[in-house]
Amino acid sequence: MMVDLTAGSRKQLWNGSSIYGLLVVALVFICISQVDSFKHDSNKDAGDCSGSRTCTKCAQNPSCSWSLKRQACVNTTRRPELLMVNIREHCPQFTVVDSFVYKMHLPFTYKVKVSNDVSGFIKYLGKSNITCSLKGVTYNGTVSEEADTINCQTISNDNLEFDKQRLMIYHYSIAFDGVPLRIDDGVNNYFTVYNSHYCDITNKTKDCVACSWNSELNTFYYKRCSAGNMCTGLFEFYDRRNATAFEDTAADDPDNKDTASLLTESGPPAGVCPDMTIQSVEPLSAPWSGGATLVITIKNHEVLSESRKVTVMVAGRDCVHPKKINGETISCTVGSPKPDDLATGPVHVIYGQLRLTSAQTFQFVYPEPTALSPTCGPVSGGTLLHITGRSLDAGSTATVSVGPANVPCELVARYEDRLLCVTGPSDAPAAGAVTVVFDKFLRRKVGVNGTGAPLSKAAVQFVYAGDPVLDAGQPFSGIASGGTYIPVRGRHLACVSNATLYVDDSDGVRHYAGCTVHNDTFMECRSPALEAPRSSPACATAVAPSLNFGFRVHFADHTLDLSPQSDFPSYRLYADPAFTDFDTDGRNVTINGRHLDRGYQPSVDLAIRLRNAKGTPCTVISTQRRRIVCVRPPSSTEDGDLREIYVTVGHEFGRTVKKNSNTDNRLADGPLGVFEAFLLMVGILTGVCFMSALVGAVYVVWNNKCNIRRYL
Repeated sequence: MMVDLTAGSRKQLWNGSSIYGLLVVALVFICISQVDSFKHDSNKDAGDCSGSRTCTKCAQNPSCSWSLKRQACVNTTRRPELLMVNIREHCPQFTVVDSFVYKMHLPFTYKVKVSNDVSGFIKYLGKSNITCSLKGVTYNGTVSEEADTINCQTISNDNLEFDKQRLMIYHYSIAFDGVPLRIDDGVNNYFTVYNSHYCDITNKTKDCVACSWNSELNTFYYKRCSAGNMCTGLFEFYDRRNATAFEDTAADDPDNKDTASLLTESGPPAGVCPDMTIQSVEPLSAPWSGGATLVITIKNHEVLSESRKVTVMVAGRDCVHPKKINGETISCTVGSPKPDDLATGPVHVIYGQLRLTSAQTFQFVYPEPTALSPTCGPVSGGTLLHITGRSLDAGSTATVSVGPANVPCELVARYEDRLLCVTGPSDAPAAGAVTVVFDKFLRRKVGVNGTGAPLSKAAVQFVYAGDPVLDAGQPFSGIASGGTYIPVRGRHLACVSNATLYVDDSDGVRHYAGCTVHNDTFMECRSPALEAPRSSPACATAVAPSLNFGFRVHFADHTLDLSPQSDFPSYRLYADPAFTDFDTDGRNVTINGRHLDRGYQPSVDLAIRLRNAKGTPCTVISTQRRRIVCVRPPSSTEDGDLREIYVTVGHEFGRTVKKNSNTDNRLADGPLGVFEAFLLMVGILTGVCFMSALVGAVYVVWNNKCNIRRYL
């Protein structure tokens, strides 16, 4: 069967093959990228896992597994292999079988019990070459699968260099096929040989404590027994080895010359040695000033402290006069503060060469001045400052200063939550932070907490200001209903509070209205409500009376009256606007009335809305004595049917204004027709002719009278 591929079909097949090929190349590229990424991540994770040197530490990390064959921690993404432990509870346990009682020329055997073997590791060891290392000498070992033990070759006391001591402690290590066996609890790498001449075997571990731990570079072993132990007497032993070395030698320190200093500098990490640990600290916080009593509970404190001085450090500070309350509890007094003290830190209890560290964190509570009132005062001083915060009674002394010139503020009262002081005089107006110094060295700015982090963007500022003064050349006026905008300008107004405008009416009654201070040179007031001015008998217009007024303010704990300048001594009171009606041509709205441009600020106070108080705004373009003109917005739906509008002046005065009923809607709402225009023109011409005739007649009569008088 022949298949004929036309040019088109060949082209289609080529295009399909090309697309398929491109897809294959893309998939291969993606796979290679994923493999590279996987390798990178695996290497990264493997590096993280390699830091764990025991099975229990390795298997607690979900991404790590413990290889029993290699005694190494590897990443779980690696190729699976036999004898892998992924769960901490599946780690085999290794425990030294027993310590030994020394007898003359009696050989000794180091035995390790293997338990919790869920992976068959003991069977694997039975097929491996076991070697044991003691004091740099290698011995053969065997595995007893029936007893689940690893047995090292017996050796005599001559090899142990044991003579007439009460006891000797030895470090033993085991390897299989050259791989060092990693034992979780390093205590089981050590065994003790006792001299039977001194020792009652039943009491060999009485009143003793032992622990092993790792640091980044070293592994430590520590043991101490009290004088009550008949086998040991008062005894202490410590050993340091390289954490990565497998041979049985103390790395870089064969004589343990610097082990004591390392023990004191680091000591076992918190929680690693349950038989010698700081169990609790109460309380976990105390005032920065010191003097607080701490109660510390320590497991086996009596054994660790026997016949030596105990030192306690709290967050880097001495806790003096430690006293034993009972066998596991001590108390001490937090010492005086120092300039370089830490705010937080652990509690350390130091027994000679051993240093224990608490898992709990202790915190010193520092004084924190957080708020200030008032924030302004006169340059003459005398302002009573209220500084509020926490722990402000800490320390024995406290001083307060203001601004960059450190003007003293005399302390008059001191409590836990507040300080009171009186400011001294300043040479000139200035602003700056308020600083409180405790015990002559601890400096705290108001608004900044004990750790130096700001509670706000900056420390609270106190302003030394001059006396508030009003600028000259300012007219002050309002309408009878009050509530209109009155701008007031001056100097040193920022420190003013509770400002009010007062006006005395014609009967001497004082009326008040509130003011708001915006900055150091400007405040905004509202006019008070007063009785409307009476109209003059000679004319129909109301006369604006001149009234006594002023400004009452609170400044620096004092109430002051600010009088206006002499160039405008009185307050002008105007009658409320009187609106009669309005007209509209479809775009502009003209409101008619009286007193429409007096006693208020049109740009601020005047608002016109179409129909009602919530209607569409109308933009004011002109304000005159008898009319106000505003422009309706193009989007307004109130066209020819607009019958009323709502006008407000200030905060208190509002009126609904009706449309002029005499106005012809046709004239107001649109252009005139031809007939209407003709009638209008005829009326206008008739009126002009009539007026001309009337003027002519009057002229003729007047002229005749003048002629008659002349003749007479």
